[in-house]
Amino acid sequence: MKKQYFVQFSDDSIKDDFVLPKDMFKSMDIGIRDIDTDFLYTLIQNIFSFPIFFVLESVIFEHIEKIILERNIPYYKFASDGFITKIDSVNTLKVICDCTVDLVLNGLSVFIFFGQGLSEENLVPTRSWDKPIEFKNIDFEKVDTFIDVHEVGLTIFSKNDKYNSLRKVTHYISEDYSLDLENSDI
Repeated sequence: MKKQYFVQFSDDSIKDDFVLPKDMFKSMDIGIRDIDTDFLYTLIQNIFSFPIFFVLESVIFEHIEKIILERNIPYYKFASDGFITKIDSVNTLKVICDCTVDLVLNGLSVFIFFGQGLSEENLVPTRSWDKPIEFKNIDFEKVDTFIDVHEVGLTIFSKNDKYNSLRKVTHYISEDYSLDLENSDI
């Protein structure tokens, strides 16, 4: 039996978790129980071209840092355990998707950015317990799509008309998964 996913309009509370320009992005949630590498990897590969940036806010597992270093994956380190990687190959994408799933299944978030003229140094998040997450140094005009990956799925913020609607984004999800129409806003 195929794993089911749902697609819904983003709740305002999710949008309020980030400091983003008002009305610049359309947002939607894709939920899946037990997110896995294949789901994330296929979606990212189908939607984006390279380069893609992954913001690993907290690399709490030594094996993830070891993988990044051993495979010579380019990275920008911020804080004591934050890594931003610039992905430019399918093989590296697969590895970082594995690391992402590891982190999100342990309650951490990973952010993915796609756009023109982005650089690792500008993608550093600012997080405070009483304020929304902010990317102070980023020019959001350059960001095509921003994704917040979490334990039960992901939230996509996009300006791209190819997939910035609930119906359109389903075409980019692997056929190995089925859409739960009853719990989707389609």
